[in-house]
Amino acid sequence: MSQAAPSSLPSPVQQLVAMIRDATGNVIPPARVSFLEEVALRRAHTRGYQGIAEYVRALAAREIDGEWGSLISLVTIKESYFFRAPQQFEAIRQQVLPVLVRARAGARSLRIWSAACARGEEPASLAMMLAEEPSLAGWDWTLVATDLDEEALAGARLGLYGERAVSQVPPELLERWFTRRGKLYEFDAGLRSRIRYQTLNLAQTPFALPFGECDLVLLRNVLIYFRRPLQRLVVSHIGRILSPQGYLFLGASETLWQIQDELEAVDLGPCFAYRHREARPDAERAAQPKKKAVPLPPLPSPPVPPVPVRAEPPPRERSLPRTVTAPPPAAVPEAAPPLGFQERLLAASRDLAANRIDEAGRALAELLAANPSEPAAHALEGFLHDLRGRPEDAVTSYRAALYLDPSLFQVRVLLADCLLRLGHRDRAEHQFREVLTLLASGRERTLTMFEGLPMPDRDRAQKRCRQVLKGG
Repeated sequence: MSQAAPSSLPSPVQQLVAMIRDATGNVIPPARVSFLEEVALRRAHTRGYQGIAEYVRALAAREIDGEWGSLISLVTIKESYFFRAPQQFEAIRQQVLPVLVRARAGARSLRIWSAACARGEEPASLAMMLAEEPSLAGWDWTLVATDLDEEALAGARLGLYGERAVSQVPPELLERWFTRRGKLYEFDAGLRSRIRYQTLNLAQTPFALPFGECDLVLLRNVLIYFRRPLQRLVVSHIGRILSPQGYLFLGASETLWQIQDELEAVDLGPCFAYRHREARPDAERAAQPKKKAVPLPPLPSPPVPPVPVRAEPPPRERSLPRTVTAPPPAAVPEAAPPLGFQERLLAASRDLAANRIDEAGRALAELLAANPSEPAAHALEGFLHDLRGRPEDAVTSYRAALYLDPSLFQVRVLLADCLLRLGHRDRAEHQFREVLTLLASGRERTLTMFEGLPMPDRDRAQKRCRQVLKGG
């Protein structure tokens, strides 16, 4: 008599992970599965079910009215605050709005979409900016704020925020647009009335927005929770509704590289945005150097080693294995995430040092998917792009790393050299000056996983900066 094969059915929690992914597009990372299990167990008991299996079965059969929305509200991340990523808001105010005002001067109207707005800090920040902008006086601007979470939208409509949420609001704006209510701050009712809040699931297209075209879309820190097919679907639909002169902003750690080709990155100085490829003026496009015309010449303190093509490595490369195959340093950060994240990051660094480019690329892609808020992973990804001769992509990765940790002086040197090779000397010199300022303050930080890679130390970084700023 043959023995029954072990069941290959997923556990109830794994089923729930798949259901959330299929319904909303949100991928629950492994580190949060135990949290999801706790939430599901609490909800099962609240709803009168004995365990998670029975609860998941009833949830899948849509037998519990309103439960799906309650569960999503508990497991989605809604942490935010006003003027988060201030460099993006400054770029919108100083560079984006003047372009849109010229483009929409005839209609005197703007259409803006804040996607995944959570409790409304982002659209409220935009509303204050638009209300304060003199060139928009008398304009009819429409601001739509959407989210999947009904509970979060209810909080946004209420407009009450704590001390932490308003901590980055400039004092004059806090005085003008907020009213103190005990320990809370109430956002101005007049501005709230100009924001249209509505439920929208980004995993379900087409999007039901009140207008056919958007001049400005903020889709920040959303794509990192989606798998690649859904990322492509969402970005494709946004591309269709983005006006010819419109702008799309993502989170600092997000990129459209390898997702789509219709929208191109535009360097706004402190941050990037995306626009239709044909949107930029011919003169501006002509001034951008072609990638093929930008070779990677050796630099005085080269941060990017050429990929070896010799059968026998040179003496310097022969010394690398002794460095990179040594046991990892004993002082591993105590707060290392589960699943050996830091150890895998160090392994990717060793692959780069040994010119195992493909292995490093695969490892970094997995690491960034698991934790997109780790600056070291973005820094190493930028180094990888540099090795592959992709300076534009390297700039994006280096900027993401510096957004997450501005004290990484080595990364700022690499970014400056990339900008220099791409022909952006003014921006490169600005970054070199930032490096010198950081080193003079003594607040710089060195990434330990750069050990074994040809990174500039403190002295070499200073020499490189001074050389370029003197015209070298």
